[in-house]
Amino acid sequence: MISTYTSYRSTIDNMKQTFDRLFQKPQVKRETDYYVKHIIGVKSVDEFLANDKIYNYAMKAYGLEDMIFAKGMIRKVLSDPEYASQLVDKRYQQFAEAFNFSKYGEKATQRESAKTVTVNKYMQQTLEVEVGEVNEGTRLALYFTRTIGGMVQNNVLTEKNWAYQILSDKALSAVIFKAFNISENVLTSPIEVQKSLLESRMSLKDLQDPKKLEHLIAKFSAMYDVQNQTVVNPALMILQGSNVGRGLAFSNETIMALQSFKQGGL
Repeated sequence: MISTYTSYRSTIDNMKQTFDRLFQKPQVKRETDYYVKHIIGVKSVDEFLANDKIYNYAMKAYGLEDMIFAKGMIRKVLSDPEYASQLVDKRYQQFAEAFNFSKYGEKATQRESAKTVTVNKYMQQTLEVEVGEVNEGTRLALYFTRTIGGMVQNNVLTEKNWAYQILSDKALSAVIFKAFNISENVLTSPIEVQKSLLESRMSLKDLQDPKKLEHLIAKFSAMYDVQNQTVVNPALMILQGSNVGRGLAFSNETIMALQSFKQGGL
């Protein structure tokens, strides 16, 4: 079985070919063609919310598919930028900025953020869902890299809020917790306790450093493979210090990441 990290790197290294293949899928092509053709004709928040095909496509693109039902809340997000900026989950702020009717009015959907950027995000989301059907670990790794990368690029993360940003997103926190082998039981602790725990393991600079971010993904992938397979290579039993099975050879990337994990640090 291919390791999570190998699957992740293969997806990253062949992104263009993967997107080309995805776009040829009938449903993806049909939904994207409709969105591209009709989004520029949407002139208001009311029209945006009334067109389910446009609305659903955009919500999926920004990772808000689970909130499609909450049109009342989304109306407030699009109508009141200040409200969106106050929400802990910054995906809503990104969504409001992409479809900024309050600032640009009828021209909001003519901006690249509503067109090309949204289509690219939709394709990325679709890719992650597809990959997740084979390996959920790869999906989480791709999501983490994309989301943290976007936050760093847009200067969303600060010394004061970076831990809160991670803890407010279940997928991001799942990657961090697994990479550092932190029990999910910590989620029942007060948020300040969780924040202090994260800050004791890593820093904002780690998220801003591409090499350290890649190493973090490798550590997460290694731990994911160990915890989600019933038998492991004997070398891993030594690293883990426990009798967890035998017989399956892990990739070099997994073993190296685990060795690094035992040594500590990113």
